[in-house]
Amino acid sequence: MLLTIFVLMVTIYNGLCEKVSPKPGLKLFREDYKSVEETCLAVGFIRSNCRNNSKAISKMALTLDHPVVAFDVRLRDHKRNLATKARVVFETVDLNEGLGYNASTGIFTAPSGGIYVFDWTTLTILGQAAYTSLVVNDQFKSWNHCHDGISKTYLPCSKLTIVKLKQGDKVWIGVYTGPANINNHYTSFSGYKL
Repeated sequence: MLLTIFVLMVTIYNGLCEKVSPKPGLKLFREDYKSVEETCLAVGFIRSNCRNNSKAISKMALTLDHPVVAFDVRLRDHKRNLATKARVVFETVDLNEGLGYNASTGIFTAPSGGIYVFDWTTLTILGQAAYTSLVVNDQFKSWNHCHDGISKTYLPCSKLTIVKLKQGDKVWIGVYTGPANINNHYTSFSGYKL
């Protein structure tokens, strides 16, 4: 017994018995990459991104706070005789990443500041008109004139616009000249943060 204890102590002293990693390969990884900078460089980052770059870290933190902001909504029912300054409420939500769009009010609230892209498409009811606008905080920002008094057809009209928003800004589609008569099929509103 004394001989066994002696052999065990000599083995530990000479480093023959190493700590076993709970994850296979972790020991080899640690040996290959002894520092964070070596690891950064080995996986393709440039040297300046591997050091204490507070600007890059701050930017990463913002991205992690609001990784994706995007929504895509459409009408469930026709909208008839919407008055000037009326809000078009898109009730069917197909996508709402970041939870900025409220289907009961039709308002998108920016969860974070930045540059946003919005687009909307309206299909008029047969022979009717729909003059709509992107509204930001009660101000008309971009207009979509959808009217053809001659052909008496269903008229599709689309508009894309880019705006800079602050956190908490409110965005929706409104009628800038009424009445607006909008077909539910092919009428949608979407947006995302760049």
